[in-house]
Amino acid sequence: MNRLITYSLYAATLLFARLSMPLAEPIEGDVVLSFPLTSEKLENVYIDARLYEYDPFLADAPATLLNHVELEGINFSTTTDSLVNIHFSAIRKIRMKYYVTARTYSKKGGALYFYIDGFQKIFEQLDTENINIIMTSKLKTKKPEGDPVIINVKKKNGEIHGIHRAVEIVWKGAKDTNFILQKSSDLHNWETVDTLSGNGSMTSVFLRISGTAQFWRMQPK
Repeated sequence: MNRLITYSLYAATLLFARLSMPLAEPIEGDVVLSFPLTSEKLENVYIDARLYEYDPFLADAPATLLNHVELEGINFSTTTDSLVNIHFSAIRKIRMKYYVTARTYSKKGGALYFYIDGFQKIFEQLDTENINIIMTSKLKTKKPEGDPVIINVKKKNGEIHGIHRAVEIVWKGAKDTNFILQKSSDLHNWETVDTLSGNGSMTSVFLRISGTAQFWRMQPK
């Protein structure tokens, strides 16, 4: 009986210790985006960079957008590679993982110029991290004439901190062809979310989501 009581007290102590652990810690990251020199002169471009949080134990759960940085009116170097620094900050949660996305367009809603190729994790081991990412270009590149230069930018729209969920739809459609984007929670009942027009190249759209929708599809209109 005494052994049972001792074991129960030990288990209760472990449980209390687990529950008393801090649930959140601040995380800060500086991401340097390296843009290869292109044959085309790039002016007034738009950069969309995002920090996401996801649960690695829930494969079907969408990621949560934590930090969103938008930069507009950016002029890249015409002689060498360009470097742009993006700062992210958020609150770390137990068991959650993090990744960043970045895309560069001719303008907001315009043609895609650069993107991160692959799944870019961050804050795997450190709460404060500095990483360098070479952006993949959809434009023709050429050999730079010197060392990369840092582009001084100002955040037009500041930083947006949110606790909503978001999904990124990456798709390609024939130019001037319309499609309807639909969502469903059961694969039987579909709700139209938006009408999109193809431009002949790969593009993406970010949507804030709520409820239990886990399935998405695109249909020709």
